[in-house]
Order: sequence, then C-alpha cells, then structure tokens
Amino acid sequence: MLDHVIFALSAALAQVLTNLDNLAALIALMLVSGAASSVAGFLLAQMLVLVAAMAVAYGVSDAVPHWAGYLGVFPVGLGLWGLWRQFSSHAEAPASPLPAGASVVVTTLLFLSMSVDSFIVMAPLLADSAPSYRVAGLIGAALAVCALAALALAGARATSVAERIARRMEKIVPYVMICAGIYILSNTWTDMVQ
Repeated sequence: MLDHVIFALSAALAQVLTNLDNLAALIALMLVSGAASSVAGFLLAQMLVLVAAMAVAYGVSDAVPHWAGYLGVFPVGLGLWGLWRQFSSHAEAPASPLPAGASVVVTTLLFLSMSVDSFIVMAPLLADSAPSYRVAGLIGAALAVCALAALALAGARATSVAERIARRMEKIVPYVMICAGIYILSNTWTDMVQ
C-alpha cells in the first residue's frame, strides 16, 4: 500500500512540475478572462490529458507489453530538447494571446497545446506500470491538477509574485522529464513486466 502512495506522489510531482508553465499562464489568464472560464478550461484540459495518457497506457500494455519501458525515450528526448533551448536562448515567454473573456473551449485548447510535456511524461509512466500502480498514479496526478487550480486561484491575488516563482521553477522541468524518462527506461518495482 505504501508503495502505491509513493507512486501516486511521484506521479503528482511529475504532473505539477510539467504544469508550471500552465500555472503561470492560468494566473495571467484569470486576470484577463476571469477565474471561472480559465480554471474550468485548465481543469478540462488536464483531465483530457490524463484520460489520454491512461488510454495510451492500456493500449501500449495490450499491444506491446514488453516494449512499454522504451517509451521513456520520449520524456528524455523532450527534456534534453528543453535543456538545449534553456541554455541556447534567453527569450521570455510571450504574453497570453487570448482576448478578454475567452470561452472555456478556447482556454481548454490553449492548455491542451501547453500540456504536451505532461502527456509525454504521464503516458509512458502509466504504460510501464502495473494496473494498480496506474490507478494510483492517475489519482495522484488528478489531485495535483486540483491543487494547481486551487493554487492559481489563490495566486491570482498576488500575481507578480506567483508568476515569478512559477517562471523560476520552470527551469527544473527538463531535468524532471529526463529523470522520469530514465525511471521509465529502467526496470523498476512498479513495472508491468519484470
């Protein structure tokens, strides 16, 4: 049981760290479009990402169970690309392109486009895990998404401080993706196939 809790916490941490850019965008977007549609779009997008990651996990484990661990190559590759971008350019992230009063559908699409890194980490992590660990990981990631939404609501009052913290924390995301990829590539106790 404790190992499931630890795996859920690991999945939650991966979800939080790959969503720091979304958190900064959510806080900024809440000031422009309002809290209700922004948070609803964020939550809907993240739930779609988690459902898609779980679907991929079950699809891969059914189709090619012995190859699921090799999906770790994708987070490692994306993490290395993120490190390269981090050290090769110092361009600031563009401001939110959404007009005031953007709908839930528009904000959902924005957050889906920004959540590729979360999907690339969560899908292999869940695919390479036994079914009971998948459920624990999904629960941990979903709770992390809810915590991020609550944090964004609280952070909307102290926007400049929250955005600065989120932007600084974003710098560790490539390292997290590389570590998650290496974990997926290694044969661990959460794996579906030992």
